[in-house]
Amino acid sequence: MSHPTTDDRSRVGLLIVISGPTAAGKTTIGREIAARRHRAIHIDGDFIQRLIITGSITMDIPPPAGALDQLRLRYQAALAVANLYRDAGFDAIISDNLFAEEAHRFIESAISAHPARLIHFVMLNPSVEAIWDRYNQRPGGGYTATLTPEVLKDAVERTPRVGLWLDTSQMTTAQTADQVLERLHQAEVGPEVPLAASNGRS
Repeated sequence: MSHPTTDDRSRVGLLIVISGPTAAGKTTIGREIAARRHRAIHIDGDFIQRLIITGSITMDIPPPAGALDQLRLRYQAALAVANLYRDAGFDAIISDNLFAEEAHRFIESAISAHPARLIHFVMLNPSVEAIWDRYNQRPGGGYTATLTPEVLKDAVERTPRVGLWLDTSQMTTAQTADQVLERLHQAEVGPEVPLAASNGRS
């Protein structure tokens, strides 16, 4: 077991945010990336949602009353936990559904909280066919009659083109994690990056 050194604790950890449609592999990739870092935590948005024992509201299209409030609350909780551990020298990897205006809000909030710190934003962007294939092979739900892969792909297209975008349709977990870590510099988003711009897509 490795023990933290003074250098570990004085270092500010990285923030890596993994987004993508349900069944794109965000949680799996987030955990894989965390496992490859020296000191890292993985924060899964769905896990934070499950912390609500009574009163949880499931997202749908259109959003039920209160659903967006809970979604934004879990974004804030994820960022708060991430920053707490980053201050202690841990890298923090967040995986959650961040699209369109909500992604814009989250990135601006993360940057404004610590303007001197870069964040790294990664969008997993497999094809609709790949998403359906993965969704049908995994346990649990996520999609509804109105909240479908096609709807989320449209939301992806309305997301600010910043950070690193990857078409992971033909990639394994290991290959995707390799790409993210090898191209992490392309995922950087700082205060000077317009949220309508793009750093890297493939």
